Amino acid sequence: MSKRTKQLSREFVVVVVGVFIALAAESWWSEREDRRFEREIREDMLVEFESNARILNADIEFNDEARELIATLSGLSDEALLAIPDDALSQQFGSGSFNSAGFDPELGSVQALVESGNLSAVGDRELRMRLSRWDGLLEQCRRKNTLAVEFDNSLTPLIVRAGSDLHWSEAERRELRALLDTVLQFFDLRVACQQELRGEAQDILGYLHESN
Repeated sequence: MSKRTKQLSREFVVVVVGVFIALAAESWWSEREDRRFEREIREDMLVEFESNARILNADIEFNDEARELIATLSGLSDEALLAIPDDALSQQFGSGSFNSAGFDPELGSVQALVESGNLSAVGDRELRMRLSRWDGLLEQCRRKNTLAVEFDNSLTPLIVRAGSDLHWSEAERRELRALLDTVLQFFDLRVACQQELRGEAQDILGYLHESN
């Protein structure tokens, strides 16, 4: 092998080794940055899911109280239904609106990451699965809440019209009872979703505390 060939070979080896070192350094730095980002994300998760759990607790408590009003006529006999004074029905149901709390999640970097569908920044596979379940359940609950709100909105004019003269006929009372039974079904569907979300939020919090 000539002197020139040996020199070129040495230079080639130096270049190749340099490239490998550069790639290794870049990979190490990228991995380091990914893990730093994941630590920050996990800290944000703790804050956001603690907030979501508090919001859900408050929503469920509010809805438990609101349900009592909606369920007032449910299961009443015709005799008991007809015995309710007109002014009592008008005061409770004449507006046709029913207070309820629909879950509005705490939005932040974690929620943005989850809703983007790109969870590759989270190296923990179990955590990725839990976040995916949370996102899927949140979307289901949004759809159910939308159905409940749409039904409430379609119901309001009917109830307002029935009680506009401040007198509730026998037929109007029975219709009101039937409508409120349906409202109650949608209401319970919404609350069941909130309870599932609360359970999922608490599970994620427990996992984060254990794995941190």
